[in-house]
Amino acid sequence: MREQDFERLFDRARHRALRFPRLFRFLVTLRAGAGVGFVMLLGLAAVLTLGWALTPVFDGGFSEAPIASFFRGLLSIPALHVLMLVSRMLRGRFPPPDGHALQAAEAPALFDLLERMRRRFGTPPIHTVCITGELNAAITQRPNRFCGLPMRNTLVMGLPLALATSPRQFVAVLAHEFGHLRRQRLAFGGLGCYLRALWHQVLENMEATTSPLQPLFARITEIETPLYCAESLVLSHLDELEADACAAEVVGAKRLGEALAEIALKHRFLADDYWAKVYAQANHSERPSMLPYRHMAAALRAGFDREAFADWFDSLADVGSDESRLSTHPSLRERVQALGLDEPVESHAQGGAARRFLGESVARLASDLDQQWWQGQQRSWRKRHWEVTRALDKIARLESEGAQLGVSERLELALLVERYAGDRDPLSVYRELMPQAPGRPDALLAMGRLLLGRGDPTGVAYLRRAITEDDAVGLQAAALLIEHYESSGIGAAARPYRKRLGKLLRQAQLVQAALDAPLDALRSLPPGLEMHELRALVRDLRPRDAIRRGYVVRRRCEMAPRWRAYILVLCADAWRMDEVHELAGEIEGGITIPGLWRVIVVQAGSTEEAVMCEVRGARFFSRKDGAVRP
Repeated sequence: MREQDFERLFDRARHRALRFPRLFRFLVTLRAGAGVGFVMLLGLAAVLTLGWALTPVFDGGFSEAPIASFFRGLLSIPALHVLMLVSRMLRGRFPPPDGHALQAAEAPALFDLLERMRRRFGTPPIHTVCITGELNAAITQRPNRFCGLPMRNTLVMGLPLALATSPRQFVAVLAHEFGHLRRQRLAFGGLGCYLRALWHQVLENMEATTSPLQPLFARITEIETPLYCAESLVLSHLDELEADACAAEVVGAKRLGEALAEIALKHRFLADDYWAKVYAQANHSERPSMLPYRHMAAALRAGFDREAFADWFDSLADVGSDESRLSTHPSLRERVQALGLDEPVESHAQGGAARRFLGESVARLASDLDQQWWQGQQRSWRKRHWEVTRALDKIARLESEGAQLGVSERLELALLVERYAGDRDPLSVYRELMPQAPGRPDALLAMGRLLLGRGDPTGVAYLRRAITEDDAVGLQAAALLIEHYESSGIGAAARPYRKRLGKLLRQAQLVQAALDAPLDALRSLPPGLEMHELRALVRDLRPRDAIRRGYVVRRRCEMAPRWRAYILVLCADAWRMDEVHELAGEIEGGITIPGLWRVIVVQAGSTEEAVMCEVRGARFFSRKDGAVRP
């Protein structure tokens, strides 16, 4: 379904929900119950059919009428199949909440607050508190393991939430969550929420199930899934607004609005600034010296600059805010207006909720979260550190060659500086490259992209030249020009580039299809690469001992003759194929030669290598001497 069609479904459902909120919630839950009931009836029918088909085996009817009993027993096969399908469709994946369980003895102030709020809102108790690493809080409900009722309530609370908010703001956030719990006591309550989630899971399982009944299931999901997703999204917005209203009755609309604004600001700071600095440590250290959760409180006190986020915060009050209408929560502007406030209210209160309500357990929780984070990031962290170290060594080696560098080597140097040498200006390296390669399309693209990124309109000229030089590079240049003109408020100037972009996208699909075809399916042409470009490829392959030989060929698409598309074939021994497969993505990402590239790994001496040997000039690398073969 197209996004426009889904938005129309969403708007219609939202209109109904705003007029009759209770009836809307009841009907959505009723439809979910009817859907789950339909699947359960299928299972019941399958069980009854199975019992009827196998009855002659147990009551002696088989000896009296063996032929009729045999054909009757054949019905057990489709009955068993339907029963298995039903069990798969009803198999809901609702794992328990992640996080570190917090005991009442570890944070008595928090559990005392939860008990007082429970009595104030008149809700069931919180059975479990889990601490996570997210800047968020939620109360989840799961049916009892044995009889389904009563529902078990779990408060899932992020440690960053307690670190980022003041005690009053923290209480306001919890009041919002208890507002959810209070509203869920109406109608079907938490069981209704669970039923709606189960029906959503059933719809997903229907799409993934393969059986002769798949056309029926596909028709059901085609009609029901978009409509139910739109209604669930509207119901999610409605639940948030109603929970805000419940919380405002207890803590006040202004305090809740301040808490919502504070969380929005701190979330932006952590996402855009703090976590980027944490991961930037991988560029120069094998292990992080600044642990994310242990040092988060200090970063929020010292590193958070409200003025730096002032413009973004002001935009939240505008109609044209970049918050999506189709997100799971209403926009901040919509929520504060529903509270009776004109705009988000910025608060200047400092954090302190963690110290007030978690006490001495903050250090232990931060340590546990840091350990869990490092276990998940250790491999990618060390891979990034190795990649940056290797790139910096390569930068030093290329710069030491000085004037002997060819065009491809200088372009590779510029790309490495841009990606890995954050303390240097890549634009200066590209400027030094331009006199040697005035028409090099990828250099023109990089110059235009960097200049426009810095607000310099002279980058437009470079992008226009890149479009005329190469179609593959022109695809990216056209997209950048469209984005530049639209952000500058002159969308009319982007019209010819939209047309050009559409044409290039159609051609790119054709060229990609030619690249994805098997090696022996289409004719491969000699690569036609210059010697310095082949040397650049050899330099990438030589350090990798697992690669025995390398071939490069060109694929030509008659519908897009100006596109340059290449296939790089890497040959390896059978026992080292997996190792080379892991290297293929890295090699493909490091190619700086203009055009579309596809890297294929084949076994040395195979028929695929024989096909490459038939193309004149295809082999350019051999492990014996590592030389370029013209």
